[in-house]
Amino acid sequence: MNPPNQQTGRAKIAYIPMEDVGNEYTVRMRELLAGYGDVVRYEGTKAWALRLLKGRFWRYDYAVLNWMENEFVDLRSGRISWKGFAKVLAKTLIIKAGVRRVVYVRHNNYPHAAQGPAMERSRKLVDWYCRLFANVLSHSGALTAAGAAYCPHPLYRIAEQRGADLPRALPEAYFVVFGRIARYKKIEELIAGFPANKTLVVAGAVADEAYARRLQEMQRDNVIVMPGKLSEAQAQKLVADARGVVISHADGDVVVSGTFFYAMSVRRPVFAIETPFLRWIAPRVGDELLHLGRDMRELCETIADAAPADGALNLSGRIEEQFGDEAVRRALGLVLGRGA
Repeated sequence: MNPPNQQTGRAKIAYIPMEDVGNEYTVRMRELLAGYGDVVRYEGTKAWALRLLKGRFWRYDYAVLNWMENEFVDLRSGRISWKGFAKVLAKTLIIKAGVRRVVYVRHNNYPHAAQGPAMERSRKLVDWYCRLFANVLSHSGALTAAGAAYCPHPLYRIAEQRGADLPRALPEAYFVVFGRIARYKKIEELIAGFPANKTLVVAGAVADEAYARRLQEMQRDNVIVMPGKLSEAQAQKLVADARGVVISHADGDVVVSGTFFYAMSVRRPVFAIETPFLRWIAPRVGDELLHLGRDMRELCETIADAAPADGALNLSGRIEEQFGDEAVRRALGLVLGRGA
C-alpha cells in the first residue's frame, strides 16, 4: 500500500481525541497541524485492529495523541487502574502499528484524579509510557531535560467584546481568578490572604456547588465572587479589563496552566505561585507579564505591592514571539520531521 501522502499529495494526520468537548486548545492545535497535512478523525482502535489483521498498514502518516494517561487512574478511588493502563497500552501499540510517526503530547506529570501514593506511582507510569514514543512533545521547556521536545502552547482566539455586558458592574481596577470554580485551585486560601488595598474578582463555571457557596460566604468589600458560566466574549472582557490574572495553585500534576495562556492571549499580566514551567518561561516573557510568588503568602504580598502602571498591552510582540502561531508551527514542523 502506498503512503497516503503519495496518493493525495498531503500527509494524513490523525488527531486523538478529535472531539472538542468545549476545549479551544484542541481546535487551535488542529488548525496549526493542518499546515502539514489533512487532520482527520482516527477510525477507532477496533476498526484499525481489523485492518491490521488484513495486512493493511500505514493508513496515517502521523498521529498526535493527547491525555491518554488519564485512564491510568480510577476516577472514583484515585488509585492506579491497572485495567485502564493495560487498555491504553494495547490501544497505543495498535495505533503505532499503523502510523509512520506518532507524537505524544504530555499535558500532565500524572493524572488529575490520582490521590495519595497513586500520585507518585502514576507519575512513574507516565514516565514509562512516554518512553514508548520516539517523539514526545511538551508545552513546557522545563521538560526538555526529560527528553520531550518543546512546542509553545497556542494562544486562544480573541472574540468580539463589543456589547459583552458582565453580570454585574465591577471596580475600575481588579485582579481576577477566572475558570472553573474548583477546590484544587485553593481560592479560599487566596481570599483569606488577599491584600486589603486591592480588589479580587472570582468568576467562572461552578465545578463544586458547595465550594462556590463557601467562597460566596467569604466575600467582603474587596472580594467579589461571581459563580456562573460566561460567554466567550464576556470572559475575554472580564480578563482583558483586569489588572492581572491570578493563578492560586501550583499542583504537581499539571505541566502548564491553560489560564496562563488565556491571559497571554488577551495581553494581561499573570500573578502566580511558581511552578517549573513558570520559572522557565519567566525570563522569556519578562517582569511586566509574569509575577511569581513562592507560596500563597508571597503571592499575596506581590499583588499588594503591584504598581498601577500597566505595560502588558505594549508587549504583544514578545507574546507573539514566544507563543504565536508561527512559533507553534515551527516547533510542530521539527517534531513532525518536516522542517522548521
